[in-house]
Amino acid sequence: MLRLHANEHPQGPSAGVADALHALVPELHRYPVPSSALETAIAELYDVPLNRVLVGAGSAEIISLAWRAFTTPARAAFFHEPEFELYSILGDQCGTPALTRPWAPTEDLAKHLAGTSVGLVALSNPHNPTGATRPRQTIADLAGGLPDTTVVLNDEAYHDYADVDEDEPSLGALSELPNVLTTRTFSKIHGLAGLRIGYAVGNAGLIGALRSLQTPFSVSTAACTAALASLADPALAQERRALNRRNREALADALARRGFDVTPSQANFLFVRPPYGRPSWATDLLDRGVRVQPVGADLRVTVGTATEVATLIAAVDDVLAAAQTAHVGEQ
Repeated sequence: MLRLHANEHPQGPSAGVADALHALVPELHRYPVPSSALETAIAELYDVPLNRVLVGAGSAEIISLAWRAFTTPARAAFFHEPEFELYSILGDQCGTPALTRPWAPTEDLAKHLAGTSVGLVALSNPHNPTGATRPRQTIADLAGGLPDTTVVLNDEAYHDYADVDEDEPSLGALSELPNVLTTRTFSKIHGLAGLRIGYAVGNAGLIGALRSLQTPFSVSTAACTAALASLADPALAQERRALNRRNREALADALARRGFDVTPSQANFLFVRPPYGRPSWATDLLDRGVRVQPVGADLRVTVGTATEVATLIAAVDDVLAAAQTAHVGEQ
């Protein structure tokens, strides 16, 4: 089964990560050590004080802590529709009401949210599932137009794949603001999804609120060790970003030539509307050994290797041929 539904990076961790994990095996009977070494490395990477960084079991753990810290049954969370599936799950788990709005790349969210009781504004950036990105300055402007007690979650799980404007605010600059929390992950371009390791960079007050809710030992020694080894090889992330861009463009072009409406993406996936309004596309592809993520009548398709892209396109061609045959038969 070809996995093009979960936005995993198609390549595993670097050789340096494998070596670091192998060296760790004799110590796996010990409880995890504090994640301070990784938090220090992240603080140095973004030139922020150590008290503005928190490491978690994937960015999902940190996002879940944010729901617990900044929302209540009387203080809603805002997010778009469609949006990262975790947000609605957390709302159900925490008993938090959700304010939603159809996704739009440009909008005056501060004006829309004026007068509402919102504790958290969750924005995946690049947006999941469309792959569109908001400039960090837009995030900063939004935060400035909201009360300091309304936290803007700038969820940058896919930021490593994006083409970044050199003039955009840094994570350090965003962390100066009292109500912006940025989350990042090692699950994507670093290829560590199975180890569950991510982090947040934000104002010290926000980080302190999350840390007070975090369960001890939630982050494994193996995950921290792998993340540190991955950070030590920044050239690999640059190579993977360039390769993802090439494969993403090839996939977008191939699907567009087959009648798909393709949304421009800055992530490692594409959001596409299939031709013919055929409602069973995800099932049809699954029957041919390719799993993609349905989003209503649309599809979110992970960008794989060149070989995986070719396999997907072959499956798409087979579905199109079957649909054409069925159409001729109906006539």
